[in-house]
Amino acid sequence: MGKSDLASNLANKASSVLGATVVVILIDLLLIFYVLAHGFGFTSNGVIVGGINVQLQWLPLLGVLCVSLAAFYGAFTRIFPRWLKPEADPVARLRFMRVVAVCVAAFTCVLYIPYLLGSSWFWLHLSHVSHLIHQLQGFGAWLEKVEMPVLSLDAVWQYAATQVLATATLVVFAWVLARPAKRPKRIR
Repeated sequence: MGKSDLASNLANKASSVLGATVVVILIDLLLIFYVLAHGFGFTSNGVIVGGINVQLQWLPLLGVLCVSLAAFYGAFTRIFPRWLKPEADPVARLRFMRVVAVCVAAFTCVLYIPYLLGSSWFWLHLSHVSHLIHQLQGFGAWLEKVEMPVLSLDAVWQYAATQVLATATLVVFAWVLARPAKRPKRIR
């Protein structure tokens, strides 16, 4: 493998990993802006990172950045071995795109579903649908009983829990979906 092939592989890896990470960070930023707009205010507590005072609410974003970079880099290196150029295996490209799509979808669901279930919009529409479909009448009461302990948490704990669970979900899906493909068994 020549220097140009090595540079091409490095550029493919960097662009793929950074692109997937940017999507995850943008989704996380949307949640942060939503939470800040709905009563989760800044505190005077901060941590100095690299000479910059960072508010505590923004620290999970740095963690999500580091973890998603590591997860997508690991997935890329497991799907594309070093000795094989990414252009040589079109199925591997599709596998990596599938890993990114499923990881981003799972991350988004785990990050936003607790806030959706806690919204009055959701309960209004669930009430309306349960009047139309009688089988769903008990579902609303069951869901409220199940999610009440989560909704009664402090806003800081809810925010921290969703960040940690969503990031852990991203890592697990990246690890599971990027497993090396099994070789077909030889028939003797």
